[in-house]
Amino acid sequence: MGSPKALLDVRGRPAVERVVAALRDGGAGEIVVVVGRHADEIRAGADLRGVRVVDNPDWARGRTSSVQRGLAALPPGAEWALLALVDMPLVRADTVRALLAARRDDADALVPLHDGRRGHPIALRRTLFPRIAALGPDAPLHDVIRTARRVEVPVDDPGVLIDFDEPGDVASGA
Repeated sequence: MGSPKALLDVRGRPAVERVVAALRDGGAGEIVVVVGRHADEIRAGADLRGVRVVDNPDWARGRTSSVQRGLAALPPGAEWALLALVDMPLVRADTVRALLAARRDDADALVPLHDGRRGHPIALRRTLFPRIAALGPDAPLHDVIRTARRVEVPVDDPGVLIDFDEPGDVASGA
């Protein structure tokens, strides 16, 4: 991308601020932001007040290491975690509310579904945390999600599918 994804300007705000706002406005409790390679730049370039920022010194070993750091930083009583990705900053607060409202005893993972396609963020029940912690730092998280008791939550939010991975994605998705 040429710069940290967390600081990409998406509709006038850094991507990480948009994700945090959707989580906060959607009713999420404590918000943990995991930073790695560009940690100092992200801290300096984004307003992260009211958010717990956790460093991942193992960022180069793989994306799953960031998920593991974030889950480990949650309060001991947290029964669910909402895994939101900074490169998917168009997710709406309504989607966060829908996922939080869909929590149930017979599910370990909640996945938003838009136009028949699964997206992000994903809600993870504490029962999955040990399995995620046992993954290698770059092992795909879907190895755990696809075998979990998963419930798909229909949402009217194309943002759950829009992933900014290339510079042109921002212009076309924003």
